[in-house]
Amino acid sequence: MLFDWRKIVFLSLCFIFAFTVSSPAAYASSESFWKSKGKECYGNLALMLNEVEKAETTPSYHTNRSAQELCEALKKAGRFEEIGLTDEEGQRLVSAVYRKLGITPAANDEISPAIKERESQGKEGFPSYRAGTEFEKLDAVLMRWPFDWQSMRERWAEMIDATFNAGVTLYLWVDNPFQEFAAQAYLRQQGVSTEHIVWVVEDTDSFWIRDYGPQYIYDNQSDGWGVADFHYYDSRPNDDDTPLYIARTYDVPRVNRQSRKVVYTEGGNLNHDGLGCVVYSQRTYSRNEGVNKDTVDERIMSAFQAHEKIVPQDPSLDSTGHVDMFMKIVSANTVLIAEYAPDQKDYQILEDCADLFTSSVNGAGESWNVVRLPQPEVYYKYFVLPVVRTYTNSIIINNVVLLPIYNIPSDEEAAAIYGQVLPGKTIFPIDASTIIESGGAWHCVTMEFPSPDNPD
Repeated sequence: MLFDWRKIVFLSLCFIFAFTVSSPAAYASSESFWKSKGKECYGNLALMLNEVEKAETTPSYHTNRSAQELCEALKKAGRFEEIGLTDEEGQRLVSAVYRKLGITPAANDEISPAIKERESQGKEGFPSYRAGTEFEKLDAVLMRWPFDWQSMRERWAEMIDATFNAGVTLYLWVDNPFQEFAAQAYLRQQGVSTEHIVWVVEDTDSFWIRDYGPQYIYDNQSDGWGVADFHYYDSRPNDDDTPLYIARTYDVPRVNRQSRKVVYTEGGNLNHDGLGCVVYSQRTYSRNEGVNKDTVDERIMSAFQAHEKIVPQDPSLDSTGHVDMFMKIVSANTVLIAEYAPDQKDYQILEDCADLFTSSVNGAGESWNVVRLPQPEVYYKYFVLPVVRTYTNSIIINNVVLLPIYNIPSDEEAAAIYGQVLPGKTIFPIDASTIIESGGAWHCVTMEFPSPDNPD
C-alpha cells in the first residue's frame, strides 16, 4: 500500500490544530473589573499604565480615528477628570493603549498607485438600479472565519448554525485550505451543519466583512445584480480588494468608488431602505478630508442611484462612527434608533437622531416609524477606551434575527422590542460581551446578499 506522506502530515497537522483546545488567560476586561481598577488606580498614571501593560489585548480593535481624536472626545466627555488625570496624562495613557493594541488609524490614507490604476469591472451599474437591504429575502450571507481569534469560534458556530436554519447559502472566507479544513473540523465537532457553506479561499486582513465587503445593487428592470465598491483602508489591501474579487469572479457590474469619485467609508456606515434613501453618519465627512460635503454626498448617492439621504451625527464615544452602532432600518419605513439614559454623554445625539428621522422621509416620500431601543451605558476598558454596547448591531436573515446581548437586564427589553417590530421572526440572542470590546458585533462581521429575483 502506497502512502502520500505529505498528505498524511498535512492532515495530521490540521487535526491537531482543529482539536487542540487553547487555554488563554481569562479576559480581564469585564465592565466590573475595569470600573474597580478605575477606583483603585484613581489619579495614578503609573498604576494605570502598568494595568494596561499586563492586561489581555483586545483583538482587531475596530476604529478609524487617531489617538488625538479619541483624546478630544474623552476631554469633552470629562473622562480624564473622572479618573483623576490631567489632559496631558490622559493623552499619554491613550497613546499607551494605542501602542498596546497596535492601532494604526486608517483615516485619510493616501490612495496607492495600484488602486488608482484599477479599472471598473464592466459597466458601472445598470441604467436603473437600487441598493439591497437585509430585511428582504436573502439568498446568501458572507462571513470570514475568525482564524486569528480562536475564542470567537464558538460565537461564529452559533451564527453559522443560524444561517443554516434561515435557509441561506453561507460564503465563508478563509486564507488557505488549512484554515478551511480546521474550520470544518471545529464546526463538525460542535454539531453544526456545513452543507450550506461555500468556502472562499482568498486573503483577507480582518473579519469585519461588513465594512470591506461589497454593497450589493440590483437592476430595477431584471434580476441582474452588481456591487458598489468604496475605498476601505490602504493598510488593509486584502480586505479592500474583496468587492473587486466578487465582481470579477461573477462577472457583474461594479460601481467604482475606489479610483473614480473616491469615497472613504465602511459598510457599517451605510444603511438603506431599498427605495432610494441612504443613511450614513457625519463622520463620513471627516473621513474624506479635503472633499466638501456636497461632493461626498453626490458620490455616495450616485453610487446607489439614491435620491434621499439622512446624515445623523454619530455618538462621540463610538470608535467607528458607523450608523449600525446606533440605528437600524428594519423595513422600508421603520427604523430602530438607540436611546441612552439622560445621564449618558451621547444622550442628546441620539435624541437628535430620532428627531431627524421623524422630520425626514424614506425613498418613497413616506414618514418614518421611529422605534426607540435601549442603549446600555458606556464603560471604559484600559481606563480610556470606550466600550459602546449596542442592540442595533444585529442582522436579519430571513426569519431569524441575530441579536447581540451582554448578559444585562436591558437584553430582555431589546429582544421584546425586536419581537414587536418584527413579528413572526425568531429572535436569536448571541453573547456579544467579548467582541463588543473590539468595537463591533454581529452586523459588523456579516454581509447579506438579497435575492436578485425578489419581487419586492
